[in-house]
Amino acid sequence: MARGDHIYVQRLGGLYSHHGIDCGDGTVIHLTAVRRGAPGVERIPLEAFAEGGEVKVRAYDAFLRAASAPERAVRDASLAFGRALDSARGMANKHPDTSPDAVVARAESRLGELGFDMWLNNCEHFATWCRTGISNSAQVDGLWRMALGPMGYWLHKTSEAVNATLDRPK
Repeated sequence: MARGDHIYVQRLGGLYSHHGIDCGDGTVIHLTAVRRGAPGVERIPLEAFAEGGEVKVRAYDAFLRAASAPERAVRDASLAFGRALDSARGMANKHPDTSPDAVVARAESRLGELGFDMWLNNCEHFATWCRTGISNSAQVDGLWRMALGPMGYWLHKTSEAVNATLDRPK
């Protein structure tokens, strides 16, 4: 692990994973649904983030690679939706700096921010945005794929991206 890495730990026996950004100083910035007072972005010690689990680093070359044409279409629709959502929230990054210092700076820029949302703004959306400049949650995408099947999922994500673009504030 190194400064600026997108890290995660499995929770509840692998039922889901919790994500954050390694600050390189023994702390992690993450978006949590459970916090003293209200859910939001905070910096905590790495040990508290891990909660006894094995901390892993997301390998972005494998994360962004898709094996088949349908999977690439699904991934591209999901990333387009993330870009549209980020733009609507004023967080668009067309060509983000992905250096460790820039990744940590993006995470620090959101410290204290409130507003956890399982489907649109969870810990994985946060960590992926910090690392790539695009909000995305593979866990949420996986749930949609299971529920809708490949074609239904692609149509759903495409219509979400179009609607988010059309509905954004001017």
